[in-house]
Amino acid sequence: MKNLKKITLVSLLAVSVFTSGCSTISDWFGWGDEAVPEDIGGGLPPSTDPGAIGRWGAPDAGAPGRPGEWTPIPGMNFPTIYFAYDQAQIGASEQAKLEQVANYLMQNQTVNLIIEGHCDERGSVEYNRSLGEKRAISIRDYLTKLGVPDARMQTISYGEERPAVSGSDESAWAKNRRAELIPAR
Repeated sequence: MKNLKKITLVSLLAVSVFTSGCSTISDWFGWGDEAVPEDIGGGLPPSTDPGAIGRWGAPDAGAPGRPGEWTPIPGMNFPTIYFAYDQAQIGASEQAKLEQVANYLMQNQTVNLIIEGHCDERGSVEYNRSLGEKRAISIRDYLTKLGVPDARMQTISYGEERPAVSGSDESAWAKNRRAELIPAR
């Protein structure tokens, strides 16, 4: 019984020290801004559950178009958007693809869009998750400027978790630095 009290006391003390001075989850896990380059920003803790809170957010039952409720439209595909190494800016050739997607979405108001950000295998899991998020948000922001309502788009980052191709060379990495645009309802 005495040992149980000591363990409990030490555990409570450790939790107090661990959480004191931490204002965000990123601070708790040590993923503050210093852990990720300035131009990429901090990221959420990694999760292997595609419906986890923090990826698309918590599903909101009864609210149409909320994360977790959209399902991909079978047989409908949009072009893949590719990125330069360590970048979230959309290149000129990729902008033309997004303009076509925006035109389609504006003409088909019942189609929504899930934007998945992906990275190649280089960099830490946290860094790649954050970079994938920046890529997805960059596309969402670009499409919003073209007139697609923000409420019709969801973003998610898979970082390096779902490579398009296997390999550890530039040709594989170039195909994995991408965003997948998934039409959904």
